[in-house]
Formats: sequence, structure tokens, C-alpha cells
Amino acid sequence: MMNNEEFRCLLKRATEGDKASIEEILRLYSPLIDRNSYIHGKLDEDLRQYLLLKVSQNIHKFSS
Repeated sequence: MMNNEEFRCLLKRATEGDKASIEEILRLYSPLIDRNSYIHGKLDEDLRQYLLLKVSQNIHKFSS
């Protein structure tokens, strides 16, 4: 489990474009992304990929 300061540092690196940090953020949030990738009770892989793409494209907008 990551504490607040560790997460802030990870987010800062991700917003600066560090690919490994972005991947870690996506890994941390994948349960949330997965839960929101269902349509009519069935996992929609295209929706899941879309959400992952949008998060990774817009992570620079987050403030750390």
C-alpha cells in the first residue's frame, strides 16, 4: 500500500511524462477502470482500452 507522499511523487513523475509512473498509475486504477468498463453486465474490452487511453493521455492535467 502506498502512502500519500509516495502517491504524490508518483503522480508528479507521471504528469511530467515518466512512462513507468504512468503505467503504475494505470495499474493502481485498473480495478476502477475495469468496474466502469461493463455494458449490460458484460466487460467491454474496447471501452476498457478507451478508458486506459484517455487516462494516460490526460494524466498531465492532474495537479500533484
